[in-house]
Amino acid sequence: MQRPVQAAELGQQLPIFDSALQVLYPSDTGDGGNDDSLVLYGEFFRTKFLFTGDLEAHGESELLKLFPQLQVDVLKAGHHGSKGSSSPEFLEQIRPKTVLISAGQKNRYQHPHQETLERFKTLESSIYRTDRQGAIRFTGWDSWLVETVHQDEAP
Repeated sequence: MQRPVQAAELGQQLPIFDSALQVLYPSDTGDGGNDDSLVLYGEFFRTKFLFTGDLEAHGESELLKLFPQLQVDVLKAGHHGSKGSSSPEFLEQIRPKTVLISAGQKNRYQHPHQETLERFKTLESSIYRTDRQGAIRFTGWDSWLVETVHQDEAP
């Protein structure tokens, strides 16, 4: 059974568990580039999550114009931790305690970029990377525990 595709809209609430993910970006339909990525925000067990897709610095700036007080606990880093994502201005505003980076092991783009990793380290964020630790999951009923498939291994 096929279902029609429905585009998410700014401000839309997507139910999950006993809460919802809120669509924060984009404000309109673009051409499908990285800065048109769907950005989702949700709070679960008193922890604020931000999922930024492939968003890069320009999209981050636009997001902060829409939500200038935005702060999060957990950031899924934009564009696999590329050099063009997670700008210093963006990170200084949202101040994530934990950063999740989804990147393939030994990927041809060499994501995440070292400069981006340094920006996360400057904030003293805990960093979890799929290229080193495999799958990452949050478990718990009244608080979160982060579990990974592998211990952090140097490339």
